[in-house]
Amino acid sequence: MSTIREQIVSAAVLALATGAPTGVPTPVRTRLDSPGADQLPALTVYQGVETVESMRDAKTGTSSRGPIVRRSVLLSVEVLTKAEASEEPDKAADMILAWATGSLAAAGSFGGLANGPADELGTKFEYEQSETSFCRATQTFRIEYQTRTGDAESLT
Repeated sequence: MSTIREQIVSAAVLALATGAPTGVPTPVRTRLDSPGADQLPALTVYQGVETVESMRDAKTGTSSRGPIVRRSVLLSVEVLTKAEASEEPDKAADMILAWATGSLAAAGSFGGLANGPADELGTKFEYEQSETSFCRATQTFRIEYQTRTGDAESLT
């Protein structure tokens, strides 16, 4: 069995791979190598920081904080595009990012795994000028969910 976090990340990848319009690349989960210029545009999904918060304070005389913890995981959707004669790389990335935002919003609570839809927190654009000029745009989403205390594989 996998953790609820892993199931949510996998569901996000699936949402981004389903019904993508022309020009939106198939998402790759946690790419560890940089794609070559001939592999662009590229879409990568990976998880970042996760925070855990107790649902209540421990009862007097016990260390237990209850059977449920609230979790929040940051999910990054990264788009890498190159400059083309007909279009700037950030403009090409923007179209893909707009589709990704809508796709993750439409995923709702990821089949009941999350407490609600993904919250978009922001987007960072970075540029690299070289033989082939690139734009790396990374969107960050927060997904909140809850699990049993000490058991990240069980929903509440």
